[in-house]
Amino acid sequence: MSQITRRDLIKIFGASAVATSGLLGASKEAYAKSSAHIVIVGGGIGGASFAKYMRLANADVKITMIEPHPQYTFCPGSNEILSGHETLENLTVNYNTLKSRFNVDVIQDVATEINYEGHQVNTLHNGKISYDKLVVSPGPDFDFHFVDGYSAELAEGDFPHAWKAGPQTAKLKQQIDSMPQGGVLLISSPRMPYRCPPAPYERASFVANMLKETNPTAKILILDSKDNYVFQNHFEHYWKQNHQFGQEGSRIEWIPAKKGGVVTKLDATNKIVTTTSGEQIKADVINIIPEEKAGRFAIENGLALGSNWVPYEPKTFASKVHPDVYVIGDMVDAPMPKTGYVASNQAKVVAAAINDLLAGREPGTPFITNNCVAMAAEDYGMTITATFRYTGGIKDKGFSTQVRTSAITDNPYTNRIRAEVAKNWQRTFRKDMFS
Repeated sequence: MSQITRRDLIKIFGASAVATSGLLGASKEAYAKSSAHIVIVGGGIGGASFAKYMRLANADVKITMIEPHPQYTFCPGSNEILSGHETLENLTVNYNTLKSRFNVDVIQDVATEINYEGHQVNTLHNGKISYDKLVVSPGPDFDFHFVDGYSAELAEGDFPHAWKAGPQTAKLKQQIDSMPQGGVLLISSPRMPYRCPPAPYERASFVANMLKETNPTAKILILDSKDNYVFQNHFEHYWKQNHQFGQEGSRIEWIPAKKGGVVTKLDATNKIVTTTSGEQIKADVINIIPEEKAGRFAIENGLALGSNWVPYEPKTFASKVHPDVYVIGDMVDAPMPKTGYVASNQAKVVAAAINDLLAGREPGTPFITNNCVAMAAEDYGMTITATFRYTGGIKDKGFSTQVRTSAITDNPYTNRIRAEVAKNWQRTFRKDMFS
């Protein structure tokens, strides 16, 4: 594979990133010295993004990815499966392009342990794999203990959370489609932080739009562990126009934490939940979205340092445990929402930083963006853009933040355009990593 050009790098990282990170300064001698072995744990959005952009930045390093599954299914867009506008097949990709085009060695295995001083990762079936740099991006795990009576086993059975797209998504759709006329779907939304903050409300909105046609007397009850949420004004504006939100007979009802919205117990046998107010609520379909924490691999290998999330060095996203181990994605304790877009941009920061360090240069200053798109319907979209500028400060966890949210409008053309932007973003985002 030939070295990439200046024009290629500017296309990949942007002109400012190229100028500040020193990506263009590596001589042939420097690249020859940087033929290091970089190992990635996790082949999701963060891991796959890093693999691709590390290769684009450096043609000579050896890249190995350890991922237990042969395919990856995107969570962005999976709420549309519930309303019949999307399919699991369309959201599922494989690693063939990373292997063939970007020369990434993808090992289908489970990483179990990091030997920090020995620079090795133990795996379940392939023994020890040595590395010069290790990138850890296995995603978060679900924490079920906040709701008494709920468990991973129940989630795989009759109470799917469907917060990881796959069989649970299909099961939840089947349950919603089979609800009796006038039935109740109960959605329990967790405390922050969790993956894709607006998604519980997007889920409720898409399902409500479908039920309006197929089960018009059905109801969606959102029990929330928060008192507010992202895009709240946008969603509720749409619901008022389309589902009589806030009125008697509304198709969607939202109960915040301060009014007893926190679910504390599940009676799986009788399909009843109990809230902090002591109220017991029965529903035909119960969708409890569990709280999250850093994944088991990160916690068991000490990367979280006794916390639920993984601390990091904000300039390079190196771990606090060892400078040659980097952390990316939803498990990181960064002042950023836990979204795929953020994970992919963190991956690019780490790729640029490692490339600089291998070439003997000081890593550049990171500037990270999050462009979040959501939909209340196929023709009603909304956007939020956040920027995270490196400060190195302790109080702000290394980044200052600015946020801009799209204005609410009744202009149908604007809302349609925003929805199309959301759909096109999902398609191009998937292609960016896996094609």
